[in-house]
Amino acid sequence: MRQLLFEIFLFPFLVGLGFISLSGCEKKYDTVVNSSGSAPIVSDATSSLTIINTDTMSIGIQREANDVLTIKGIVTIKVAHLEGKKEISAVKYSVMVEGSSYLLGTGLLNDEGILPDQIADDSIYSGYIQFQFERVLVGRLTVSLWSENQTGDISNTILLPLTIVRINHPPIISDLIAPDTINLATTTTFEESLKVLDPDGQGDIKSVLRFTPSGKVLSFHAVNDSSYEEVVSLNPPPSLGPYVFRFCAVDRSNDTSNIIIKTIVVTNVIKIE
Repeated sequence: MRQLLFEIFLFPFLVGLGFISLSGCEKKYDTVVNSSGSAPIVSDATSSLTIINTDTMSIGIQREANDVLTIKGIVTIKVAHLEGKKEISAVKYSVMVEGSSYLLGTGLLNDEGILPDQIADDSIYSGYIQFQFERVLVGRLTVSLWSENQTGDISNTILLPLTIVRINHPPIISDLIAPDTINLATTTTFEESLKVLDPDGQGDIKSVLRFTPSGKVLSFHAVNDSSYEEVVSLNPPPSLGPYVFRFCAVDRSNDTSNIIIKTIVVTNVIKIE
């Protein structure tokens, strides 16, 4: 009986003593844990590029499907790390054709106040995004933005859409000024002028033309940003009678404007004083 009572009271005491001993070896989770291996966090990304109409871009006299176009814009993104900026080794971007592995360009952003970054050390990283492709490409691209820490851990990635379109708008001609009648007895030259506007920009205008009844194609020259004129010589003198001329403009995508038709009558009336 005495042995039994001893075991009954001694066992709980030993168990309690064991718990006390183990608690002295328990890890303290309220101490600072080394987080140098943790990845950065990126947020609040912006881009100056959303939709690009490549039919507003010209690199030659006319636009060709294999023209190599250079695109440049600005992207910004906010980057944070638990251990501070010193743990951020790089902030990067890439541009790819959506749904493929076709890489168009990559680059780095900075927070050093180097343009286009505005303020150094404000956790906003900025950079010029630049890439090239042939004009034939249309569709959606993806701009990816992310950061890496000193040990190569990668942050979350932000994806920004970029759409490439080809939407050409033909030129518009108006305000034709040309004589109704030409008298060979008194006239050796005459002038014609008209106004040309292009919704895609005046640089999109390739030529302004006059088509003669005989099939000749003659060019106007620019006087200023929107005015074009032509000086027509009557040497050798044309035959008498009416002439129907057509006027139009052509842009760098070889799209033609509206057509203006003008009839000019050639006479030879000698006035007797």
